[in-house]
Amino acid sequence: MIKSPLDSFGEWTDMSVFLEMKPRNDLASLFVDVPPGFREKQPAPEQENRKTIKYADINVVNVTDNFIRIGAPPTPESLLKREKEAEQSSSNGGVQIKKQRDRSLSTSGSPKSLPNSPTKKSQKKQKKSEKSDFKPTRFGATVRDVTIKASTLCSPTFADGAGRIFMCKVNVEPIDSPLVQKTAHRLAVDVCKKEKLEEFAAKAHPRIVCARCKIGILSEEYIMTIGCLPDDDFLSTTQSADFYCRDSCGAACDPDKHKHGKREELKANPKWLPNEKRVMISYANSILHKLSVLEENVIVDEKKNIKCAGCKCQLGRVQKNHPDLYTFNHIATLMTAGQKKIPFVDKLNMSQLSIYMAQLILNGCEGQTSMKLVIRTLDKVPYMLVWLLDSYVVIANGTLEGLRNEEEEGTVLTPFPAIKLLYKVFNNSTAASDPRANGEDTSVGLIDLPLPCCEMLIELLLRSSLRSPPACRAVGQFFVGYLQIDDRI
Repeated sequence: MIKSPLDSFGEWTDMSVFLEMKPRNDLASLFVDVPPGFREKQPAPEQENRKTIKYADINVVNVTDNFIRIGAPPTPESLLKREKEAEQSSSNGGVQIKKQRDRSLSTSGSPKSLPNSPTKKSQKKQKKSEKSDFKPTRFGATVRDVTIKASTLCSPTFADGAGRIFMCKVNVEPIDSPLVQKTAHRLAVDVCKKEKLEEFAAKAHPRIVCARCKIGILSEEYIMTIGCLPDDDFLSTTQSADFYCRDSCGAACDPDKHKHGKREELKANPKWLPNEKRVMISYANSILHKLSVLEENVIVDEKKNIKCAGCKCQLGRVQKNHPDLYTFNHIATLMTAGQKKIPFVDKLNMSQLSIYMAQLILNGCEGQTSMKLVIRTLDKVPYMLVWLLDSYVVIANGTLEGLRNEEEEGTVLTPFPAIKLLYKVFNNSTAASDPRANGEDTSVGLIDLPLPCCEMLIELLLRSSLRSPPACRAVGQFFVGYLQIDDRI
């Protein structure tokens, strides 16, 4: 597989943990991978030949207010044994240090010829050896910002036939405020933070290049400023009173009613339009005037789609109602601002990419009034189907770490809100036969995105599925994935 910055996202592996909370459900779902060495319970003889193994009592996983542990807790005898071993290792280290000093003194005959800090070096070696020799028997993690009601734990079982993925239901409550179900419109408003746009716009000095080949797109002939649009589709809808009077309330039929002379004189408010010295941005796109674009570095085809002249990658499209305005996607291009060239969307930041994609899905669901969306390239080629399953869930995941004592926290898990999706990737045959892809199903909305954006969305969803427990990755012909919508609940 090609090396990607998303490789740090990880996947389900030994001692992984996955916690999912939903506002509509009182009980959260907890999954913990328990390696065979921690599971000593054997099934009853009459159950050995059955495919589904049920365990009468499961005491491998321990759950408290903020902690998740696996492995038997240490007994008093094992604690005393550990203390003795620690004392012996420290005393042996001191003896070795003393021998090294005597040896160096005997060879040199003068303490001045000693190394600068032999004690520090030996201490470092000792610490390294202690870490390498440490073999934990208990692993754990700490969950932040929520409280686990251990007394409500119920339905403990194993989610797979091999008896490895422990699953249970337990009540989990956020510390600050309870979880509240949110609509797609509310989530889209929360995700599209205007403060982020204004903060980025204040840096000025925009630069836009192709994300793949880094060829320049925006001319740097002028010192430019950046303006903000209220939403992504602002220039395609009724973005000002002038447009409303012309297209909606009938002012074109009665020009004197709104003091307008002719239909041709009705123009958009220049406040919302880019020019040669100003770039407009929304959460999903950057909008440039034709005169500020390096036209030798872009190609506009007959369908008004914009491609990079260097790598022929899809970048955006020409505005239908404004042929002089070019719209560029933030994933297909790289937009930076300020003297330090700070990117608007950091391609190396997995959470930023996930939040960006979640915003596209939520806006598409609201604009198309459908929970099912077909993601197409700018050439109208169906790429994948996404189905918004849950508009608001809270997820915490990670891998348990070895514990030296019961006071250690282990891995720190920070829950984050997300949207849960069912998705299906099309190929040539399924795109032609599936009614949701070929346009026969009118209940499905359509979103056209540049090819790099489609590829990034698929990669994010696939990696989220790999991070989920194997028993929860698919429902029928769909895969299950999620996209993060904020850093914390």
